[in-house]
Amino acid sequence: MEETWQRHEIKILDQELTFDSYLKFSNEGFETNAEKLHQKFVSSQQHLNDIRKFHMEIMSEPLANIQQELDRKMDIYSTHDMLREFKGEINELGISLPMKIISPNDILFQSRIENETQIVQIVSSDINGGIFRKFALPEGNQIKQIVSNNGIIEILFR
Repeated sequence: MEETWQRHEIKILDQELTFDSYLKFSNEGFETNAEKLHQKFVSSQQHLNDIRKFHMEIMSEPLANIQQELDRKMDIYSTHDMLREFKGEINELGISLPMKIISPNDILFQSRIENETQIVQIVSSDINGGIFRKFALPEGNQIKQIVSNNGIIEILFR
């Protein structure tokens, strides 16, 4: 059994220039300062309130529930379960997952061999509120290349 994870680089075929909506210019003029601008920025971000609320909910749960959730997420999914969760597809060429990424740094794919089966680990803090999943490739298949194109990540087989 190989214990070391091997990282797989992602080839991005559809580079698009995008601008985040929160990047806005100020029209405050010289009557303001950095502190006022920062306060305005922080108070206008609804997602910060959502994060605070989510954090308080998590912290109020019993530790056992958190540990059970972590244990569940550490399980190795079957290819079928992973495809169902991410609404992906599989054929003889590989696996297609609908995941939009801008940069290869948005998501990490690693693999290792366990009992002659390639186990793939997907890690991302940005997609779907964060992903940490491991799944087994179908027997006899291994990753040849990973490509992102038009919002689809393709894990191509050898």
